Amino acid sequence: MESYEIFVRSPFGKYRGTISFSRDGGTIQGTISFLVFSSDFTGAADGDSLSFKGALETPIGKIDYDARARVSGSQLEGAAETRLGSMAFSTKEGR
Repeated sequence: MESYEIFVRSPFGKYRGTISFSRDGGTIQGTISFLVFSSDFTGAADGDSLSFKGALETPIGKIDYDARARVSGSQLEGAAETRLGSMAFSTKEGR
């Protein structure tokens, strides 16, 4: 299981969270969490490139997301597209 502390930049602010996933061949499954929200996801892995989809249950309803990320050593950086806009996430606070 790979796990990273991340910073999520949403249209509503920046939040600290985690992303954890396991790889099995070309597939991944895992969980992304920030604030009080947590979402399981499934997707694909191609080397250091990841793509995955899931949905967050929030007080304003379910928010589906389609994410892409890249892993480089202990770093992870990506973005999730949602109906509320793009939500970038990274292990680096300033990104």
